[in-house]
Amino acid sequence: MSSLIGQPLDTLDTPQLLIDLDLVDINLKKLFTACKERQVACRVHFKSLKCAGLARYIAARGGDGFLCAKLCEAEVLADAGLTDLYIANQLVGPIKLKRLAALARRAQVRVCVDDPENIAQMGRAAQEAGANIGALVEVDVGMSRCGVAPGAAALVLARQIQKTPGLRFVGLQGYDGHLQMLPDAAERRAKCLEGMEKLVGTRRLIEEAGIPVEVVTGAGTGTWEFVSAVPGVTEIQPGSFVLMDCAYHSVRPEFGCSLSILATVISRRAGHYVLDAGSKAISKDFGMPVIKDHPQEKVHKLSEEHTRVEVEGEGIRIGDRREVIPAHCCATMNLHRACLGVRQGKVETVWPIEASGRYD
Repeated sequence: MSSLIGQPLDTLDTPQLLIDLDLVDINLKKLFTACKERQVACRVHFKSLKCAGLARYIAARGGDGFLCAKLCEAEVLADAGLTDLYIANQLVGPIKLKRLAALARRAQVRVCVDDPENIAQMGRAAQEAGANIGALVEVDVGMSRCGVAPGAAALVLARQIQKTPGLRFVGLQGYDGHLQMLPDAAERRAKCLEGMEKLVGTRRLIEEAGIPVEVVTGAGTGTWEFVSAVPGVTEIQPGSFVLMDCAYHSVRPEFGCSLSILATVISRRAGHYVLDAGSKAISKDFGMPVIKDHPQEKVHKLSEEHTRVEVEGEGIRIGDRREVIPAHCCATMNLHRACLGVRQGKVETVWPIEASGRYD
């Protein structure tokens, strides 16, 4: 695909996954500058990207390491030479713990924990591999997914980590994923700060017990500005702000939608046209996508290989191009094996998406 470099978009075959690098630059500068002003690190969530080339691009522009949802994502980043890694998830079982320990021998790795037996097993795996693994206690700040209750339960686990050979207690995570797309900004802020007070209060409790807390991390694209202003929080972990999608853009319009799928009109009739990309190329799990620069054209339905778009008038022709902005950037990246970094209407780079389609 290197032959595509330098090609204008209207010469490309379709569908193609595009990333507008000018918009990426604007998004990165906006958030990284704000974080520097607030003296809070910005650890970009790789689950939204899944692409090592894009991760290297972000690192070169000032990112403070990467966050992963899965072990395979951290392995992809380490293979690319990016070694400041945090897996914001629980890794359970001998197979994954062995892989984690092996990874920790070639990268600085941190991982979430919320269970005493998992901590013990992780410590044994680290010792057997001659590795050291950083551990953060996950605190449930309202999402009701993973994590322990704020306060005493987190202190118990922090003490256990401190006493476990092969592990190092790093700090706390409190992710407010349930708030990320609340449409009312005032409600989102109030509920976010309520959860962060529980998280920072847990930090104070652990420090009063004589245990240093190096990292307190949380937030996403939807709550970044609230969490980054909370005293006691050391880093935030947004990911979608880099690429964005039409669903997130309605909540955080300060970030531009740099991700799109280039598609071709392959059929038309009165009242609608059909594109050559469907649900296998465009995620619809957060809602219907939109047609870039053509707000009057409404996506009606996605089939596996087709998108039907309702339109008035007769101006659409077979062979016309459209860029489709998906409703979920993370899931859309997971559908593709390569993406094109474009600038000023031409292909600047081609990147494989190494972690797409992987769930390990």
